[in-house]
Amino acid sequence: MIKKIITADGSPTFFSEEYGEPYHSITAGAFREAEEKFIKPCRVRETLRERDLKILDVCFGLGFNSVSAVKVASEAGRRLLIIGFEKDIDVIKASLRLDWGDMSGFKVVLKELLRNRSFEDGFLTLNYCDKELGVRVFIGEGRGVVKRISDSYRDFFDVVFHDPFSPKVNPELWSFDFFKKISEMVRKGGILATYSSSLPVRKALQMAGFGVREGIAVGRKSKSTVAVKGAETVLPDKLKRKLESSIFAVPYRDPYLNDPPALIKNRRNGCIYLLNRVYPFECIY
Repeated sequence: MIKKIITADGSPTFFSEEYGEPYHSITAGAFREAEEKFIKPCRVRETLRERDLKILDVCFGLGFNSVSAVKVASEAGRRLLIIGFEKDIDVIKASLRLDWGDMSGFKVVLKELLRNRSFEDGFLTLNYCDKELGVRVFIGEGRGVVKRISDSYRDFFDVVFHDPFSPKVNPELWSFDFFKKISEMVRKGGILATYSSSLPVRKALQMAGFGVREGIAVGRKSKSTVAVKGAETVLPDKLKRKLESSIFAVPYRDPYLNDPPALIKNRRNGCIYLLNRVYPFECIY
């Protein structure tokens, strides 16, 4: 069941009963979150002033992040290509029944996606294509999609919008192994943005070849994360020390990208337990 809720900026979103979380920050607002946590830190406007752009949308959801990028590209007159995936096609369908306010004119993108279906790489895909915009959304579990398409998109994307549910309920899309696959699809200098500031997420990104930086705090006390492929990690000294030495920076692991969430969380907890027995002083972090 999909339950509608209204966020702080008046834009709507849904609450997932499966994951027990909303699709967007209630206090920040759905469209504001797309702008502040993804469009700005990924330098979408700046890049589109100079050249075309290729985006990977991890967890397409209601489509707000991608549609916000489409709006920027339409204003810049540049070509935009978006490849995304979403587990639940009903969320995309239901998004069209919401009031998008000033963004309503871009509903045509989702309508065309749902009309133009095909079967690609073993998945149902939704497709949109005109002379300025190409969008393809794979319908399926994220790890399965990424494993299937990663070779076709090696060193391809300029930007990644990484927007799953939180690591505590959706750890399978926050593991080092998942980020490693994502990294393979991102060109050097490409930017990944995500709302999470957790140590295991930042450590996993760093291990996967990204330089980690702080984003901004929107709708929460902690700042988001911006990661640049092939760059150095730039964090305040205290955060950098925690990332380098705290046992709580142990990332989630999912070696074959098919383990159930409970096993992924238990594996990390087991590593922390063993490390704490050897290095108990690390618990001060």
